[in-house]
Amino acid sequence: MMSESIKNAIILMYHGVVGKQNIVPPDREIGADLYDVALDNFRAQMTYLKQSGYRVMTHRTPALDDGHSSAAVLTFDDGEMNNFTDAFPVLKEHEFPAYFFVIAKRVGKPGYMGLEELRALHSQGMIIGSHGLSHEILTDLLETQIREELSASKKFLEVNLGVEIDSLSIPRGFCNDQVLKLAYEAGYRTIFISERPDDLDAECCSRVAVKKNWSLKRFEQALRYETPAGEWLVDSIKNGVKKILGGGFYDWLRSNLLKFK
Repeated sequence: MMSESIKNAIILMYHGVVGKQNIVPPDREIGADLYDVALDNFRAQMTYLKQSGYRVMTHRTPALDDGHSSAAVLTFDDGEMNNFTDAFPVLKEHEFPAYFFVIAKRVGKPGYMGLEELRALHSQGMIIGSHGLSHEILTDLLETQIREELSASKKFLEVNLGVEIDSLSIPRGFCNDQVLKLAYEAGYRTIFISERPDDLDAECCSRVAVKKNWSLKRFEQALRYETPAGEWLVDSIKNGVKKILGGGFYDWLRSNLLKFK
């Protein structure tokens, strides 16, 4: 269940943090670059959090005892190598902990972190979590398949890293109460999603997706849970389409439309 320590924190979702020498994984989903934050922008965002007095934390951080403190949680999905080569040094510089959610079947593949990088992150106080076995849309799967995606990824990471994996990021943003129920049964205690659907009853952590085209001003707005009207309209339409079409067809439509962007 959601930890008391992060219940009132703004939870930010990152994917790629891209410097000049980045290698793009060949099996990236189409549209992943929409969430690629330039290294200079990422550094500016972390500096802003530091200078603004944000307490950057995880579910293992003691609960806040100061009602006036602002708290933030940093999460990274997919496990791309740039998280280690570009984002990690900035986090260390600011002494910020973060979650790194990795796709078990992609660990060590070109463009993705391997076990050595994951161990290094863990040794520096970062939390390694699961992002599923193969990045499937869980709501499209049978119950036995969902269990496999959740349990096999957890076991792979625990066996190879020698650490407890109790955090999960739901792949691709599609979630329902059955998925969350099975995730808790698999042994996860802190579960993050992209954006919480209105019809969910089970507890989970909703996040704010940091996007490629954000200025520092837009980042500041996000910390206040503010969304510009135009962006809010686009997101509302997107979420409505996702709900109507379901995971598989929405993903197919998105992939084909983004081929021509």
